[in-house]
Amino acid sequence: MKHLHKTVAAAALTAVTTLPLVMTAVPTSVAAPVTAADSVVINEVESNGDPEGDWVELANTDPNNSVDISGWGIIDDDESHDRVIFPEGTEIESGGYLAVYTEPSFGLGSNDSVTLSDAGGTVVDETTWSGHAATTWGRVPDMTGDFTVTGEPTRGLRNVAEGVTPGSPGGPTDAWPYDPQDISAVALTDDHGGDLVSDFAEEDMSGVDFGPDGRAYIVNNDEGTLYVLSPQDGNGYHIDSRHQLRYVDGTGLPDAEGVTVGPDGAVFVATERDNSGKGTSRPSVLRFELGDAEDAGATDGELNATDEWNLAEFTGEIGANGGLESIAWISGADRPALFAIGVEETGDVLFVDLSGSDAKLVQRYDSPFEGIMASDYDASTGELTILCDEACDGASQVLVAGEEDFGPAGESIHARPESMGNLANEGYARHVGTDGTERFLWADDAATDGVGLRGAVRPATELPGGSPGSSSFLGAHSSVNQ
Repeated sequence: MKHLHKTVAAAALTAVTTLPLVMTAVPTSVAAPVTAADSVVINEVESNGDPEGDWVELANTDPNNSVDISGWGIIDDDESHDRVIFPEGTEIESGGYLAVYTEPSFGLGSNDSVTLSDAGGTVVDETTWSGHAATTWGRVPDMTGDFTVTGEPTRGLRNVAEGVTPGSPGGPTDAWPYDPQDISAVALTDDHGGDLVSDFAEEDMSGVDFGPDGRAYIVNNDEGTLYVLSPQDGNGYHIDSRHQLRYVDGTGLPDAEGVTVGPDGAVFVATERDNSGKGTSRPSVLRFELGDAEDAGATDGELNATDEWNLAEFTGEIGANGGLESIAWISGADRPALFAIGVEETGDVLFVDLSGSDAKLVQRYDSPFEGIMASDYDASTGELTILCDEACDGASQVLVAGEEDFGPAGESIHARPESMGNLANEGYARHVGTDGTERFLWADDAATDGVGLRGAVRPATELPGGSPGSSSFLGAHSSVNQ
């Protein structure tokens, strides 16, 4: 989501001792407002304290444009308290959230209010409540509804109503196939030059994929960067290199959301827009060459795309932050350049042939999810796993190829791993090494608890069941499902 996130400097004003932020872009159906004052709302309030304290969440209802709220502030019903002021450079991305703890500036009482004012002191939004909510006090529906008691605290995430399971329909019905699994932060080392490890403590990590040799490829959607990692002992990885991605003409900042290693070792990246002009949708797949397998990613530097396929004719009209979110190469098929591409705003999976200069739509799969945020293809089983993010409680579904189309392997909607919280995961990848060792990676766009990349390792063992799907349709399919 994808997601331009800026960290607020706590030292900017003495009244602000700490401003931990959580921002996650979620596309909405509201019309694009003209100004920040029109698009920013108070969205959720925790008045009875979580383990860290009381907090207020703001939301940007504009689905296309980030907003700058430098100098804006929030305060409770006591004007003698210090306001929480947002320092210079504070932005909320299109369709995104900003959550801030209010203490020690002020705490929130059981009968209290919160007022949001712009830099000039004009009131932008306010809310008042009587009695602490058992959960939180928030807008339902998210961003646009009236304030009420929510179904559960969702700091930095989409609000849910009481009695509603996050992501329904499309909510989990079965356990994740690879549980139990110990999911933990990935240990990263770097001796390539420069401090790259800290990048993975920041927000905006998105797509993840493993190459055939076990290297991991990760993209950052804010900076338009590609990382190449090599697996190490245990749950560790070495950062081989970092690349700034550009469009074919060498310009722009591609909003890199999904990544996959495709034919001939080329890297294909799914993008939503050019972050140099982030109010305009540009749902494109970009192809990059990193060199021979032995040298892939050995040198930092800029990479210009060799090809671009704009899929706007297949996505239809979508918001600038609701475009191509995931991509997986369907390797070993009769169509050597077939890719499964997830669309955030529509929840569609587009099966697209990129063998020529013009993309060809082979199949459109209407998923049960609100949005497709990640995907991973297993050539050994013919299974394509598609995933939603925190909006669907981290649920996933497995698709396999039938005689004509890819479709669900069964009726199961899988839950997220039992040891993983409901995170803004926008990347997922699984790899089985030659010795049978399994590796898993997840990219958390919100960098929850300062972790943008999590992983798990399972020693060689008997793999979970699952029958490979037929790929016969890949050479015979001639129609497009709309």
